[in-house]
Amino acid sequence: MSDGLTAQLDHVAVAVPDWETAQRRWRDELGGGIVAWGDNAVFASRQLQFANGAKLELLRPTSTDPDNFVRRFLRRFGSVVHHVTFKVPDLGPALEVVRAGGLDVVDVDLGGDVWREGFLRPSQVGGLVVQVAWSGHTDHEWAASIGHIPEPPAPRAAELLGPTLRHPDLDRARALWTLLGATITEEAGALCCRWPDSPLDIVIEQGGPAGPVALRMRGTHSLPAAEGIGPAVSGDRTDGSLGLSPR
Repeated sequence: MSDGLTAQLDHVAVAVPDWETAQRRWRDELGGGIVAWGDNAVFASRQLQFANGAKLELLRPTSTDPDNFVRRFLRRFGSVVHHVTFKVPDLGPALEVVRAGGLDVVDVDLGGDVWREGFLRPSQVGGLVVQVAWSGHTDHEWAASIGHIPEPPAPRAAELLGPTLRHPDLDRARALWTLLGATITEEAGALCCRWPDSPLDIVIEQGGPAGPVALRMRGTHSLPAAEGIGPAVSGDRTDGSLGLSPR
């Protein structure tokens, strides 16, 4: 196994069929502020930032093509975690580190002036897509490029801590996420993966099948998975109150 990536866990993305339904939870109920968006002929995205600076991307299809990759994902899995994105200082060398660690990299684009990316196979990573990317823009520069003033989180908005994953082999999971740059500790029998300067982390529990289980948040009660909205939320409140100020 090669040395790990120098990377930051930038955001976690959830596939949804439309904005209106999904944003009722993530923006209106949990207080995320819309900080950026993007649209093309295949998919559109909205990024929301929560009280601790962590970002959640909502990803929806824009074409009616049944083979659209977001539509295929929604048909197969529903509105669950689709991917996590790592940003690296130089994409080419980062992908060589990943390949040297025995992982395939697909759909590589090294030609962009402000965005370059490659993807790891879910079958090799543990049931979700991992995007490794280089960005030539800061978050504020992205917002400025689309003429958007980033929306702050609502007063007393929740904090997004990160996804919980399940994996049948924690030793294999430890080696994988170490390759992807994580510092890993074991807490209550689960692996906690952290990256420098990132408000997000990843918790991996023993079990199968491999894949995402929930999003962990602070400042909200737990919420069930809901079709068209997203995965379950594991919260820390027990009084039934979100504590948010209305937008």
